[in-house]
Amino acid sequence: MTAPLLELRGLTGGYAQTQIFQGVDLVIEHGATVGFFGPNGHGKTTLMKTISGVLEPWSGDVIFEGRRMNRAAARGSRRFRNFNYDAVTRRRMDPKDVARAGLIHVAQGNLLFPEMTVTEVLSIATLAAAGRSAPAGRTDVAALFPRLAERRHHKIRYLSGGERQMVSIAAGLLAEPKLLILDEPTLGLSPKLRLELCQSIRQIKDMGVPLIVIDQDLAFLSALIERLYLFDHGRIARVLAKDQIPGHDALMSMLFGEAIE
Repeated sequence: MTAPLLELRGLTGGYAQTQIFQGVDLVIEHGATVGFFGPNGHGKTTLMKTISGVLEPWSGDVIFEGRRMNRAAARGSRRFRNFNYDAVTRRRMDPKDVARAGLIHVAQGNLLFPEMTVTEVLSIATLAAAGRSAPAGRTDVAALFPRLAERRHHKIRYLSGGERQMVSIAAGLLAEPKLLILDEPTLGLSPKLRLELCQSIRQIKDMGVPLIVIDQDLAFLSALIERLYLFDHGRIARVLAKDQIPGHDALMSMLFGEAIE
């Protein structure tokens, strides 16, 4: 029996002494594209950072292609604010191991090197592929994002927000992901750039790249995914198949328990 692509078992996490999400169970099969939708500040981004090892899991397991990515040891104490816990304690999860396994996270906020050019950023992105091969055409980011070919010699700091987001997603794709996490890829973009980026993400799905997408654009998510997770107060509140996803107002009612006037 083939193991799921990604499985979370009772995953709990947060920052320092503040728990953000708890007891998250999730199974994503090979080839799936799923979405996360919910209020801002309720833990979606923190969950994704924990799945990719950027944040240390407090408890539970992250299992990718049948391999547990985090150590089973209990999380250590962080009671003392001036004590550098990470300097003396081995992390329960190493983000480098996660990336080498093929779980690639394109984080919210265009976290790129501002003084590097587009070409330089994309050239180092391939290092995360760790020898994995991709189907022909999957890493042709020039065809996927024509703007980047025009901006290839420009430093990241001089790009627009939408162009930086294109570089971020292109870098994730060049890492030849087995699963690609996109956190708020259309956040803050102009309508024109949003449409352009949404079309590119649909093309990435059509290439056969499994996706986890967090976005507040319900129409975009509904057209892209097979399953939608409603995330509220650090928990998966409900799971909807594609044909069960209602309109925006009805979805708000599901989350908050009352109709939107």
